[in-house]
Amino acid sequence: MSTRRRMTIFLGLAGLSAVLLGACRTEEPPATIDFQPGRFTSSERCGTCHRDIYSAWRGSRHAASVEGAIFKTSYQQALEATSGQAKNICPLCHAPTVVVSGDWDLTEPITREGITCDFCHSLTGTDLSQPGHPFLLDVSDVKRGPIRDAVSTGHRVLFSEFHLTSEQCAGCHEYRNAHGVELLTTYSEWKRYRERGGDKTCQQCHMPQVLANIVDPKVKRLQGAFVNLHFMPGGHSRDQLVKSLSLRIAEVVRTSSGVRVKVTVSNVGAGHAVPTGSPTRKIILRLTVTGSEGTSAHAERLYQRVVADERGQEIIMDSHLFTHARMMVRDTRLQPGEQRTEEFFFPARSMENLTVTATLTYLYSPHARKETETRIEFASEKKELLARWMR
Repeated sequence: MSTRRRMTIFLGLAGLSAVLLGACRTEEPPATIDFQPGRFTSSERCGTCHRDIYSAWRGSRHAASVEGAIFKTSYQQALEATSGQAKNICPLCHAPTVVVSGDWDLTEPITREGITCDFCHSLTGTDLSQPGHPFLLDVSDVKRGPIRDAVSTGHRVLFSEFHLTSEQCAGCHEYRNAHGVELLTTYSEWKRYRERGGDKTCQQCHMPQVLANIVDPKVKRLQGAFVNLHFMPGGHSRDQLVKSLSLRIAEVVRTSSGVRVKVTVSNVGAGHAVPTGSPTRKIILRLTVTGSEGTSAHAERLYQRVVADERGQEIIMDSHLFTHARMMVRDTRLQPGEQRTEEFFFPARSMENLTVTATLTYLYSPHARKETETRIEFASEKKELLARWMR
């Protein structure tokens, strides 16, 4: 197998092209890394040996969890809204190395790397009974991972059963604020999915096995191996959305006064509610009926979780969620395995040809501004209703 082919990660995700990794090369093997107990090592240093893995991680949202524009704006708004109290909340998951370094001001380069290689591979467990610091860590020259027979010339390695479980993700993807409102519930949603017979872990959906070099061939030459994808596509990925939800126009019936439409939406692929994560995320089902004579009408259904402040006002910005939320108002999200049938009625002329279109759109608007929102249309179906077919 050629070097170029070995360095190509086959993503096995619908709609994504193969990603060529490992563009940066050196002529000589990297120098030995000096691991200091109690201090995290930069992901850039990890990348000198683990080039393919580092390249994938570098493009992930984990790597942008501090320096990304959405977090920077939301964090600044949160600091202003709480007179600085948010500094003790947000970095816990966006820059988790602070639990060891104490760099809550986010000034050190390792902190600004966000969710780093060394943080995840220093985890030994998760303790959700300690929400202020749920991470069990061993920060040393020992790196833990899911490969049973791993051998390294650069540091000590240990096989970790924990790294094969969803508990590894729980420390950041489960959060209850100081007022008792459960804001991030992805892990508990997954636990309910497993209790009902689901068999997937977080890693199986978000870190699928791909072909890549575990270690750069200049450091240690190995045959092509499968590695968990460290790009970690999530809720903002169109491919993940396509795999999660299905859409079908189940029935279109013309009546004497209009047209009745039934649409089914099903959570067929996610081991958690859709959408999960921040309550500012929503899925929009939009149904449009267009007539051949120029008429048009539409209606929507929203799948989302709504939380409110102490006055009962819906919170629509990420910066206020973690500090201001006081109550859960409603939750209309699609649970794992759930199929929901939505019914619509539209007035229509009896002799007019009609086009019925259903679409699903993911919307994330963390600052309640169009310029920073993410909008992804990921499923659509259309049906024609011709007047001459009607009696």
